[in-house]
Amino acid sequence: MKKRILTVFLICSTLGAALLGRIFYIQVIKDDRLAALARRQFNSKILVSARRGAIVDRNGEALAINTDAFSLAANPKKIANRALTSKLLAKSLNLGKQKISDRLKEKRDFIWIKRHVTENEIEQMKKWGLSDRYGNLPEGLWIVKENHRTYPHGTLASQIVGTVNIDNEGVEGIELSQNKRLEGKGVSVSAIKDALGRPAFYDTVAAQDARDGEEIQLTIDASLQFSVEEELKSSLEKTRARSGIVIVMDAVNGDILALAHGPSYNPNQREIRGEIRRNRSITDGYEPGSTIKPLILAGALERGYKITDQFYGEKGSFKVQGRRISEAETHEKFEWMTLDKMVRVSSNVVAAKLAMKLGQGNLVDIFSKFGFGGRTGISFPGELAGWLPSKKGKPLQPLTLATMGFGHGLMVTPMQIARSYAALANGGYLVTPRLLKNPRKEEEPKAPVQILQPETVRLVTDAMKSVTEKDGTGKKAALDGYVVAGKTGTAQTVDEKTKRYSQSRYISSFAGFPVGVSPKLVILAILDEPSKPTYYASETAAPLFREVLNAAVTRYAIPSVRELEIRPLAARHENQKKKKEEPITLTQAHPEPAPEALELLGTTPQGKKVWKMPSLRGLTVQEASQLFEDAKISIRTQGAGVVEEQSPSVEHKLTEGETVSLKLGL
Repeated sequence: MKKRILTVFLICSTLGAALLGRIFYIQVIKDDRLAALARRQFNSKILVSARRGAIVDRNGEALAINTDAFSLAANPKKIANRALTSKLLAKSLNLGKQKISDRLKEKRDFIWIKRHVTENEIEQMKKWGLSDRYGNLPEGLWIVKENHRTYPHGTLASQIVGTVNIDNEGVEGIELSQNKRLEGKGVSVSAIKDALGRPAFYDTVAAQDARDGEEIQLTIDASLQFSVEEELKSSLEKTRARSGIVIVMDAVNGDILALAHGPSYNPNQREIRGEIRRNRSITDGYEPGSTIKPLILAGALERGYKITDQFYGEKGSFKVQGRRISEAETHEKFEWMTLDKMVRVSSNVVAAKLAMKLGQGNLVDIFSKFGFGGRTGISFPGELAGWLPSKKGKPLQPLTLATMGFGHGLMVTPMQIARSYAALANGGYLVTPRLLKNPRKEEEPKAPVQILQPETVRLVTDAMKSVTEKDGTGKKAALDGYVVAGKTGTAQTVDEKTKRYSQSRYISSFAGFPVGVSPKLVILAILDEPSKPTYYASETAAPLFREVLNAAVTRYAIPSVRELEIRPLAARHENQKKKKEEPITLTQAHPEPAPEALELLGTTPQGKKVWKMPSLRGLTVQEASQLFEDAKISIRTQGAGVVEEQSPSVEHKLTEGETVSLKLGL
């Protein structure tokens, strides 16, 4: 018995000594393998993300910002009951149970369950018992705070601003083209994980190297953009057009002040098809139709033609290579006409003859000087260069040359057309359109290049002014009080099935600008496949141009350059018919004497000046602005014309820094 006890004692002592030796070795002498295992278990690297830069308009109005979002993450190794957890997550988050179950079987320390969970989904997790009433989740699940891209104005300028993916990476528009500047710089830092695998402590010094993204300022004016989008939306409803585009450009510096697409989309909603998301004014091409005629006229004048040169109109049609070229209307039986009349009545026959006489080399050279066939340099992803035939390539057939005279046989983008008309509005300089107010050095626009002589610009502008007058094809583009130069364009589109020009589908457009005003604005209005009341640009795109111009002159308080024509309406009674009255030409007279200066009443305890509000009725916006110029009073206007109503009212005490609202009317 004693021997047995001694044997057991010796065995136990030996095992104990061996265990103590092993413990000493591990704890003191160190085991590299176990040390590495411990480091992997508790030490990690985490990415400290930068906040994405905001996108703002030219006045600082936010178009894209960041908000906080919460996502659900998991450590599958720490989840005790995966089957039950999968079931509860599926019910709470409206996800497939099998999909969650498969994810929880992964041999990883970190997985995403769902990105950007909603408040309702968090409440559902409480309802199904996945978390307690305080929101505490079971071991292996936790909420991660992230940045979420938000577009506070919804559809406003959505095709320009673009969108990001779930990881806040730009995939469309400015979000894509300026992604490097917007995303900033994230850094990877050392961190210590807790028992659930979550980062508990990290290197705050190294985290300071993270740099938030830059703010990108656009040339877009959000206020004007809103008005233009509303006018386009209204026009699409009235004309039943499939889609539309409107561009408002500063002709001097190339700033895009408004760029509207219809239909639009809300970038806050992820599931939007790519066709609607595209900035079609830059990425899509079309045949411009008769809007090309003033440009051909300008090129002809630069090559020695005279505005009084006459061409025979063939009484409405003539044949080229067996194909008949006709005027838009069968009743138009033009005979001899000058080149300026060609623009005013939009003669296809004379334009075709002029193009054939100019020849391939001259014609292609004219289009190239206006920027067709090359990118505009606007620094936007996916810009299309368009297409022109080669200047010295295979000779073009006479029929091709003829149709190029009225805008067929070449491909341009809407932005290229707006740019070319800017050269007519600014005195003959080709500018680079731009959307970025604060571009990188390599994105700075090129200096303007003179492509037309001042006399050429004057003659072509005079011809274009006649387009919006009484006998012109674009008279519905005219705006009372302003001189408008422009041109209609109605072009057939190619049928995708037959590969021939469609007899029922057209693109209607109007391009032009107000003359003698500042800032110098160019406006292009395009409607794709309008059908009501007709497809002609004179009845569809021209009225849209007028409404956009009205919004622009109101926004920038551009004074009128013509006397206003006011047509008074008879009072409307139930059984009374409208009386017809002759137009009465009035100057902008003041019903009440215009005040020469504000009457100072005193100052507030804070030192702000207080004036007596004068009567502004009958004043123009320019006159009202001059009155408040030194008083630090802002003016907000609605409508067009002279002041009809004002707020605050007359004799109200007006304090420095207040805003005066004016309702204008004709």
